Amino acid sequence: MARNKEEEFTYISEEDYKTLISVYQQKTFDLFNQNIALEAKATSLNSLIKSLNSKIEEITEQKEKLTKKTTNKRSKVSTVTDDGETDEETFN
Repeated sequence: MARNKEEEFTYISEEDYKTLISVYQQKTFDLFNQNIALEAKATSLNSLIKSLNSKIEEITEQKEKLTKKTTNKRSKVSTVTDDGETDEETFN
């Protein structure tokens, strides 16, 4: 069986091997460059994600502050009961 394998490759010339190696080198180079480009893109997108998450947190905090202010203002407004009396003091 081993002899058959050796006999299979005896017909490949040195030029064929050079061509094969050249193609492998080119494909390896292409894949290496694609890998680098993808890693750079991933890093860039991760940076964008962090930036957007920070912006979301800022907006959420602002919204919470506004909601608290609105809630505080509403609680300070006197509420009128069914018979017309107020629950809180009224300031003139």
